[in-house]
Amino acid sequence: MGIELSRLIKKMAHMDLMLVAGKGGLSNLVTWVHMAENIEASDFLDGGQLAITTGIGLNSRDDILRLLTAFYEKRVSGAIFNIGPFIEEIPEEAIAFCDEHDFPLFTVPWKAHLAEIMHICCFALTKEEQRMMETSAAFRNAIFYPKQEELYVIPLTHRSFRVKWKYSVTVMKLDTHAKKPEERLEALRWMLEKQIRSRDRHFAIFLNELELILVFADISEEDLMMETNEIRGSINRMLEEGESLAMGVGRLTKSIRCIYKSYNQAKAIQRLQARGRIGEDRIMYSNLGIYRLLMGIEDHEIIEEYYNHTLKKLIDYDAVNSSDLCSTLRSYLMNDGSVRDTADELFVHRNTINYKIKKIEELLGIEMSSLRARTELMIAFNLRDIM
Repeated sequence: MGIELSRLIKKMAHMDLMLVAGKGGLSNLVTWVHMAENIEASDFLDGGQLAITTGIGLNSRDDILRLLTAFYEKRVSGAIFNIGPFIEEIPEEAIAFCDEHDFPLFTVPWKAHLAEIMHICCFALTKEEQRMMETSAAFRNAIFYPKQEELYVIPLTHRSFRVKWKYSVTVMKLDTHAKKPEERLEALRWMLEKQIRSRDRHFAIFLNELELILVFADISEEDLMMETNEIRGSINRMLEEGESLAMGVGRLTKSIRCIYKSYNQAKAIQRLQARGRIGEDRIMYSNLGIYRLLMGIEDHEIIEEYYNHTLKKLIDYDAVNSSDLCSTLRSYLMNDGSVRDTADELFVHRNTINYKIKKIEELLGIEMSSLRARTELMIAFNLRDIM
């Protein structure tokens, strides 16, 4: 959680703060405020803070640049320097460094009360965190308890999310070897929040167990596609070696009351990508082809009944005999019934494929030459993907 530096500074307009460098970083998110009087004190910073210093711990003009460099390396969101007996002015080289790295640097006159600045910052950040937590909780209720409208309609309308707006939910799940995957997800959330806020969108982003949920509001299909491409690119650049992220984007809803439908679609799409059934170019609901139709089946008993009727015998046979008839059948269907292409894909002889296809026909009581039979089986596999 955090608040944009530009918004935070506006709350201190009466304190005579002056931006002297780094205006390109005013969209940085601030998570807290911290006094840091020297380079050693900067070791306590871990990113996202607004650093304040009087200069009492600095011995020379060169120390100012070294301190700003340390702030930047610690991913601090910005700094306020108190101009007075310890810092008479900001050196040109320090200003040049901040401008080059889009690191916002403010000055404040010695007469200003730093305690009041810190109080304003802490109060604003606490209120913002409370607002974000309440917004996230309301969206969770809209997703998981859609019939209990009192849990989300009024709270979200109080936060300027209108009932008749169109909403879309994106679900992201990270596959990582990190010991604390929630920390990696939080880093992704922080990065995406900063990026999306810079484009002035109506949105909410929050963690739900080990998945990251992003809700866009009042957005067009075209802009949703643009945002999805931007997000996907940013995530790919941030992923570490050995990490992968599966992502799904649900369709735009008709109102705030249908958010749960978009979430369910996004969740199903995310699972499809995680299982390797779709690529990055098909993570949006509008690009899913037949999966769009199958996801519209809300009665899961119908899905399970159809799946069991078509494939269960084959699955049970594979389980008992440690065979691979099911995967062979899917490959055969995906290769349009070509024995040669199936054999090439599975690295086996064509006679092996012919034998297995005959065995499948016997078990299921069908003929693979029938277009109807192949269509029904392909639909069953597609249903299996989204179950």
